[in-house]
Amino acid sequence: MKLEEFNDLLIELSAFYERKEPKQSTIELWYRLVNRIPSEPVKWITKKIETNYEAFPRNLTAALWSTYNEWQQAYPEKKSIENYFDCPDCVEGLIFADKNKNNINYKYVFRCALCKQAHCREYPLAGVKELKSQGYEIVN
Repeated sequence: MKLEEFNDLLIELSAFYERKEPKQSTIELWYRLVNRIPSEPVKWITKKIETNYEAFPRNLTAALWSTYNEWQQAYPEKKSIENYFDCPDCVEGLIFADKNKNNINYKYVFRCALCKQAHCREYPLAGVKELKSQGYEIVN
């Protein structure tokens, strides 16, 4: 997605959740983590977040990647063709996980330590067994 589209997404989510817009430095940090999400699903992702989250996501970048993964599953015909090999632990190199802390469900994204196919190197490298032992629920 383009930076302008990401800014529009943040403006809409900030208004929807009655929250101040993030600082420019925060926007730039977040954008580096999500800029590989294509432009096409941005509006769908925005509406899905507004529907599924009671509050502004605490980990917005993970929420965006997780919701983009939902879009890919909902519209497989629109998915870019990549030369991924099947890995039993992940979806195209990414592991999506939830963890409940203080009755709040947090969403996380990790690069798969088994196959290391993910392009977004900003996410930490982890394995499914390691994550499960740390209390994460895998949602791939």
